[in-house]
Amino acid sequence: MRPALSTALLVASFSLAVFQALAAEPMALANSDRLIDRFVWEKLEADQVPHAPLSSDTEFVRRIYLDLTGRLPTPEQTQAFLSDGSPDKRDRLIDSLFPPMPVPGMRADFNYASLDRWSYFFDALFKSSQVLGEGMNVLHDFVYKSLVLNTPYDAFVREMLTAETISTWSHGAPNMIARWHVYEGDGYQINHEDTCDEITINTSKMFLGVNLECVSCHDGAGHLEKVNLWLSKRKRAELWSQASFFGEMYISPDFGRSPQFVIRDTAKGYDLTTRSALRPPRYKADVAPRFLLDGEAPRKGESLRQAYARILTSRPQFARATVNLFWAELMGEGIVDPPMDFDLARQDPKNPPPAPWTIQPSHPELLDALARAFEESGYDLRWLLTTIAKSKTYQLSAHFDGEWLPRYERHFARRKLRRLAAEQLWDAIADAAGVHREIPVRYDDLKVDRVYKIHSPMDLDSGKNVDLNQVCTEFGMTDRYTSEPSREPSMSQAAILLNHETLLDWVKVRDKGRLRELLDAEPPVPNGKIAEQLYLATLSRLPDEGERRIASEHLAEYRAAGAEDLLWSLFNELEFLFY
Repeated sequence: MRPALSTALLVASFSLAVFQALAAEPMALANSDRLIDRFVWEKLEADQVPHAPLSSDTEFVRRIYLDLTGRLPTPEQTQAFLSDGSPDKRDRLIDSLFPPMPVPGMRADFNYASLDRWSYFFDALFKSSQVLGEGMNVLHDFVYKSLVLNTPYDAFVREMLTAETISTWSHGAPNMIARWHVYEGDGYQINHEDTCDEITINTSKMFLGVNLECVSCHDGAGHLEKVNLWLSKRKRAELWSQASFFGEMYISPDFGRSPQFVIRDTAKGYDLTTRSALRPPRYKADVAPRFLLDGEAPRKGESLRQAYARILTSRPQFARATVNLFWAELMGEGIVDPPMDFDLARQDPKNPPPAPWTIQPSHPELLDALARAFEESGYDLRWLLTTIAKSKTYQLSAHFDGEWLPRYERHFARRKLRRLAAEQLWDAIADAAGVHREIPVRYDDLKVDRVYKIHSPMDLDSGKNVDLNQVCTEFGMTDRYTSEPSREPSMSQAAILLNHETLLDWVKVRDKGRLRELLDAEPPVPNGKIAEQLYLATLSRLPDEGERRIASEHLAEYRAAGAEDLLWSLFNELEFLFY
């Protein structure tokens, strides 16, 4: 560590103090007539729970860009927002972060950050990975184009559940169900029944919020009474009946430079005598297609997959699970949490479960009302995201005056601070430094400049980006095959930010980048202005007078080395790492 860094470290201590005391704006949820706020306020009032004030503009602008686009706002975007005095500027900013809907004859570049961010979200949700080979790219393109067109979410899901293709390299939609294929043992013969089971388990989790994994191996009785009341009454054969909606689906691999799959509804049906490669042997049972939630069967003449898609997307639980999933993504915690572990026997306050069980959702009336409104919107994901983001509940500050009690946790009475996701972190470092890697997308001629633009984590696992893959993995990036995403902190993460050679290289004054532009500008940029630009680029706020003084003195003494020290210290600030 050069001696200059001891001075630069003072910046971090000042930044933490400022973060803890960021001026928040007073506000009462009671004065909001928005859908979400009404329900949250009623519970706060009934349970006598105080809430945080409204976030400051600096707190809000960083949060909304990171949540909706995955990126930090640029210094110019931050300054424009902070200087805007209009009362509706938050709503207008939220709306502006989604691209306009295309119309005939319209020419536009739809490479918007929000589309990259939410395409990545769905790629991770569907666990699109190397098991699809080139199919993961066409699935990504299908998702991206669906977001461009704002395809209604129910139609989007039905397309993925019902699509047929002679090659998953040519049609993106079928890759979602192709992802869950199961090979027989170590060979390359598809196990049809295991595949049907896996598709059922994963589509129920993703689209209904119900985890059927346990009842895929045994009945719930005698196993799940202390885990999930609804599942404790389910039988393994009921899962097979749900899986039999995919019994006519034929899926077959075709190998070239990477696997692709044929998907057609030409199979024999669901066969209980097939040997399972994953679970205990099946037993004789009635496995006629019946929807697990309510027993509905296919209509006369209706194909089984069409029936499954129709029934699943028309059920209230589909809308409830969807709004809860996106609520959790934006709020850091679901109304039902974890979002894919609904206990359907514990949802209705008018029909409570027996003691010691309690109602599962923190705000059951809000969950139902938001789900109904989502249906009425035409299953519009943009409506859902902007409705949550425009609520004052979402916009509450993370700073809370007074003692925070454990009983406040499920009330959404303050912002739940979160560490940047691995992908957000790297892209934030790259944007703040003004230096971007070229990342080749596997099986494609495409090269991208941000992690949120890749199609799969495997795009990082070779060539010049192996170090980037190591950093992102250490910060919790999933491989979508053997691991789940995580934001858990660790000592090794702190060591990476302090000492990793890649990070140290990126804070150097290079041929190109933010530091070079600031230091070589004509006329010269004053030291105080350099400090301002680096604070805006990393923390999305201006330095206070103490921070500005320390940074300016350090820059005056060390110039280029001082600028490197300041950027390094800001990357190691808690205020940079959390939002």
